[in-house]
Amino acid sequence: MKILHIITNFSGVGGAEMMLARLIEQTQDECEHVIISLMKVSDVYKSTLEQCQAYYALDWNGVNTLGVILQLRKLLKMIKPKTVQCWMYHANVLASLSALGLTDRPDIFWGIHHSLASPKEESISTKIGLIFSKFLAAKPTGIIYCAHSSLEQHQQYGLKNLNTHVIANGVSLDKFQLNSELHEPCVIGFAGRYHTAKGYPYLFATIAKLKDQKIIFKIAGSGANIDNPEIKAFFDEYDLDSSKVELLDQISDMPVFYQSIDAFLMTSITEGFPNVLVEAMASGLPCISTDVGDAKYIVQELGSIVSPRDSSALAAAILDYVNLAQIEKKVLKQKTRDRVEQNFSIAYVSQKYIETWRQGK
Repeated sequence: MKILHIITNFSGVGGAEMMLARLIEQTQDECEHVIISLMKVSDVYKSTLEQCQAYYALDWNGVNTLGVILQLRKLLKMIKPKTVQCWMYHANVLASLSALGLTDRPDIFWGIHHSLASPKEESISTKIGLIFSKFLAAKPTGIIYCAHSSLEQHQQYGLKNLNTHVIANGVSLDKFQLNSELHEPCVIGFAGRYHTAKGYPYLFATIAKLKDQKIIFKIAGSGANIDNPEIKAFFDEYDLDSSKVELLDQISDMPVFYQSIDAFLMTSITEGFPNVLVEAMASGLPCISTDVGDAKYIVQELGSIVSPRDSSALAAAILDYVNLAQIEKKVLKQKTRDRVEQNFSIAYVSQKYIETWRQGK
């Protein structure tokens, strides 16, 4: 089966790009893959590109949109794929426009990997992509969303298509191994760049409520360092002890991070499909999370879900976990790992994509 992937940009390390890379690696024995990046490709994905039959970068910059659509149309005629899988708004829109009127039109599946909690707060570029998406949404063979919450949000916005699917992002179970250790004192981990969406004020308010408990917090993410004046202000305001609240900044080896903690904390105020929860659970870590995006669907009864911006509820959920017996914590570790194996492994997710592509029109 020949699959043509059209992605807005294949040079960053976002969730859609990483999912595409994992999908190609997992299915290379079953599919022939071709990638068209509207913008650029990067050496970050060198091994992925080497596994493809071919790849193209069209240097799209907005101004040359018509020329890029014509290039896409020419490539569609040359490659003759049975199926086109698109990744992100602009790729969805330009791929659909390029296929208008084609005699031998392939099955085109849009891919949406974005939370749409507040359309008014999106960038101008994203707003334009959304407007075109609303008008064109009935044209693709189907739309694949990475999260149930994302599907609901986009349908409310006005994207109407009779063939919709939710296929979660998958993780490599070889990369994220079961963490069988329990630390003393208990270690709670957090990972997320310093950004409004990640709820850092609520993270530190939660830590402050627990600063007298025998708990260590490890915080990873770009900007999570004492040189960040806002982070320093949190430390000063709550009189936090740096030996109990470790700032790790950006880290490159997340699997090692997950092995160093006992449970995972997410304080986000908005998310789509939070990959970190799946990675943590694949590592055998129960999760304490705010009720955002698909967090509740991912965690279910194997952790705690609380309302966003509620530091008291987050602190209480952390204490509930800390106070569990050792044997209960061990059982939770295995159950969280089992849930990921059954629902979010890259092997399982890849087969869902292949089943969807085979159904086609």
